[in-house]
Formats: sequence, structure tokens, C-alpha cells
Amino acid sequence: MIVTGSFLAAAALVLLLAPLVLTAGRWQVRHPRIALTLWFHALFAGIGLAGASATTALLCCVEVGEVHAPAEGMLLTVVGWLSLGVLAAVIAFVSASAEPLADSWREAVGRFAPVAVSREKSDGVTFVWFDSDEPTACAVPSRDPEIFLSTALTKLLSEPQLHAVIEHERAHLRQHHGWVVRIAEINALCVPRRFPAGRELKRATLLLIELIADDAAARRAGAVHLANALATMGRVTADPGLELRADRLTLRRWKAPKMRRAAALAHA
Repeated sequence: MIVTGSFLAAAALVLLLAPLVLTAGRWQVRHPRIALTLWFHALFAGIGLAGASATTALLCCVEVGEVHAPAEGMLLTVVGWLSLGVLAAVIAFVSASAEPLADSWREAVGRFAPVAVSREKSDGVTFVWFDSDEPTACAVPSRDPEIFLSTALTKLLSEPQLHAVIEHERAHLRQHHGWVVRIAEINALCVPRRFPAGRELKRATLLLIELIADDAAARRAGAVHLANALATMGRVTADPGLELRADRLTLRRWKAPKMRRAAALAHA
């Protein structure tokens, strides 16, 4: 019982303290990959501790015949079966929640299909251009990954800026950010609303994956081009978040992009 309670208390502490620790200061903006890694380590540590608590309770229930005190044996049996019931309920809830999330994602992507004007496949990714007056780009992970781009982007951005935006979306696909977001969404549904862990993990995940993709695109296509693209899109859409991301890229020091270094070496 002491071991079971200890694991459960440790899981609760991780659930309560992780958001407080991981949201302190502004270091996450400078090191988004490290911050996202720590968030998910905290999540899986909490899940592991809760699972260990349930496992030890079940083991106590199985070995209840060796306990001499009837009252303690009855208590262990009740705790063990309750733990099993809670574990089954959580698994059922996660399974039921995952499918509506997938349906809503497919529905959101389906809205672009009727207005698609062209498709082009390059380097294992299908580029889908759709007619829209709003500058929009999004990556769609699947067996045949797609990047949706609005026609307004070609009118608004220069060719280097558009290339930087495409590299940003490619980074989402390469680093499997779709699965990261889905895990954060399911976690937010499973955690009670009065606890900030679920909401904070989802909010942090959505921000950090954008910063990580920004960094990857800046290294490949140039921070200046991506910053200019984000600033331009931010002014047109009145989205201050895009302009803040552009400022972040401008204030950082960057090495020469990989593609530029390779071209320089080839020229030499």
C-alpha cells in the first residue's frame, strides 16, 4: 500500500508541478526543442508513475492470500480492482477521444479540397495549391504527406520567402509534429479542467512546434527570408504572433543556411 500510494503521489506532483516549472521564465522561446522534450518527458513520467501505482495495486490484489489480516486483504482487493477499473476507463476514454480528433482534422483538410487548383509532387511531398485570398500554408501528415498552400501566398511573398515558408511546413512533416499535437490534445482531454497541466501542455506544444519549425526553416532557407515572410503575413492577417516570431528570428544569430553553404562549396 505504501509503494502504491508513493507512486500515485509522485504522479500527482508531476501533474501539478510540471506546468509551474516548465512555464517559468522565457528560456523556452530560445530553446524550443529542449522545452518540448522536457514537457513530454514530464507527461510520460506522470503516466509511468500512475501505471506503476496501478500495477503495484494489482500485484497486491493477486497476492492477497498471503496477507493475514482480513481487513487489510479486503482493502487491497478493493484498491486493486478499482485501479484496474480506472485504467480500463482511461484507455476507453483515450480511444473514444482519438477518433473525433482525427475526424475533425480530416474535415478541416477536406475544406481545402474543393478549391484546389493544382497538385505537384516533389521530394515525397504533394504540394496542393488552393484558391484563397488569405495567405495560408499547412502541412498534412499521412502516408502521402501534403502541403497546402493558398494562391494568395504567391502574390504576397517573393520566391525566397515562399521557399522559406515551404521549408517551415516540411519541418513539421519531417519531425512528425502531427503526432505531437495529437498526444497533447488527448492529454488535455484526459486531465480534469481544474488542473492546468493538460491545457498548458497543449498550449506549449502548439507554440513550440512552430518555433522548432521556424528554426529548421531558417537553417535551410535563411532566417531573413522566413522573418520577412512571417512579418508580411502578420501584417496582412493582423496576427501579432507571426510578427513576434519574425522578431525572434531577426534577433537571433544564425549560421549560413545549409543550402547556401553547399552552393558556396560547389562554386569553390
